[in-house]
Amino acid sequence: MESQSSVIIRNYDKQSLKLVDVISGISPNAMRRVFGGWIFFAAVVGVIVSVAPDLSAQFIGLTLFVLVAFTLIMFGQSRITEGWPAIICDNDYIGVVRDPVKREYICVRSALVKDAKPTLIKPNKKAIEIMLDSEQLLANDKELLNQAVWPREHSLIGLAHFKKREEACDSLMWCVKHRGAR
Repeated sequence: MESQSSVIIRNYDKQSLKLVDVISGISPNAMRRVFGGWIFFAAVVGVIVSVAPDLSAQFIGLTLFVLVAFTLIMFGQSRITEGWPAIICDNDYIGVVRDPVKREYICVRSALVKDAKPTLIKPNKKAIEIMLDSEQLLANDKELLNQAVWPREHSLIGLAHFKKREEACDSLMWCVKHRGAR
């Protein structure tokens, strides 16, 4: 039963992912800015290539095709409305992404979280290590933790994107104290 488990794997849909607090990851606003920047860049390159002298029609057509194809691929990802959250707070659960395409998260009850500290994943990925109370972990919980992207015995590791790791750790601990206390 999900309500009894301290560690669970949860799948979210687009709508439910909008209701959680994103602690770390790429927010929808950042995705919109990136997409807007890409549209501007593609338009400028398209105009420059179109009006440049002595370019073949084949080169101009291929360039415009590539720009349009990349734009459609970016838009087709459909992440403009939800972003790419890496670490989330969902009421009394803290979640770390396991499969971003499936919107699948390994979630731990806030009561299990002892601390959060900045860390690095070799060679140079900035991350947050969520320290868990190992005395409260059951064998089944440890099995689920081993299914994480970066499995650890008594912690959960999530990437820190576009936010200082220290600030993300503070946000996570605030969430644990205030959201988990409900």
